[in-house]
Order: sequence, then C-alpha cells, then structure tokens
Amino acid sequence: MQASGRPKDLEKRKRILEAAKIAFLKHGYHNASMNQIAKDAGVTKLTVYNHFQDKANLFICAIEESCQECIATRNFQLSAENDFLQSLHHVCECAIYTIYLPEALKLEHVLFELAAEQSPLTEKFFNASHQRLCGSMTDFFQQASNLGFIRADIPIKQTELIMSLLLGLRHHHVLLGMEAAPNTDELQQSITDAIEIFMLKYGI
Repeated sequence: MQASGRPKDLEKRKRILEAAKIAFLKHGYHNASMNQIAKDAGVTKLTVYNHFQDKANLFICAIEESCQECIATRNFQLSAENDFLQSLHHVCECAIYTIYLPEALKLEHVLFELAAEQSPLTEKFFNASHQRLCGSMTDFFQQASNLGFIRADIPIKQTELIMSLLLGLRHHHVLLGMEAAPNTDELQQSITDAIEIFMLKYGI
C-alpha cells in the first residue's frame, strides 16, 4: 500500500508547488491564499499543510524549486580543454538571462516586500535564489583560477565584480519600473563589455 501511494503523494506535492509558485508570483507572499493554492492544485487545504506544514515553508519550497529549475540546467563546469572566454561568456549569459526572466523579476518584488517588513523569510529567500546563483559562479571562478585561466583572487570578489558589470544601474531602474528590461542585443552588449573589463583586471 505504501509503495503504491507514494507516487500519488509526489504528484500531489508537485501540483501544490506549481500552484504555489503561480500564486506567490501573482499575489506576493501575504496576499497569496492557501485556500486558493489548494483549490488550484486540486487538493484539500489539509493536504497542503500535511505536505508543507505552513505557508512560510511552502513559500520557501516553491522558491527553492523555481530557482533550482533555472540554475540546475546551467553548466558552470570548466576543464583545461575549454576556451575560457567562451565559457565565461556562457556563464554570464546564463546568469543575466536568468535574472531577467519575467518570473525572476516578479520574485525580486516579493523579496522587496519581505525585506521592507524585516521578515525572517528574507534571508531564506535570498539563500534559495541569489545565493544559489552566486555560489555556482563562485565555483566557476575558483575552477578558472585553479586551471590558470585567470589571476587568482577571492572567488566571491570576482563574482561580485562580474555581476556588477553585467547589471549596472540599469537593473535598479528595471526593478523600480523606471525602464524596460534590456532586449537581447542590449544583454549581449552588456556581456561583452563586462568580460572585457573583467579580463583587464584578471586576465593572464
């Protein structure tokens, strides 16, 4: 009985997470309704709580899954045979296109909402999203240093530099609704410019 029931439980959990992701993106954390999430998932409210304990836990699980889906498919691995500049371009492309996904921009506004009220969920949200991407990029720069592609430095400093160069003030304008998200040509130009400046500091 337990073996046959488990796939159904996993299917329910998947439907709940999908409904939760949609609800939190559309309504924010506070305005998302657990009743509506249960209804959209085709389960009872009790089933939602059985799987996720409370709204806060469901929220973090939904964020973690969303970010994992975006980042897990990104290949940030290096080998001695790689063309480093091509690999760096690929990493920058993955990062900036992930950041400018419509869903990612909506999540940023949810984060602002939580941060403004000093919610303990803010740090959990940050660790599940921003920190996950930064961790992948930091690992990439550590690999690059170990392989002799770039000058050695603290990898998180290299990550912070490349992200600052990629996003600039434009990203703040986008988040505040003052400017549209960059188009493909603008993103590609940002990547080219960022790599050029980065390599002036770290190129060997």
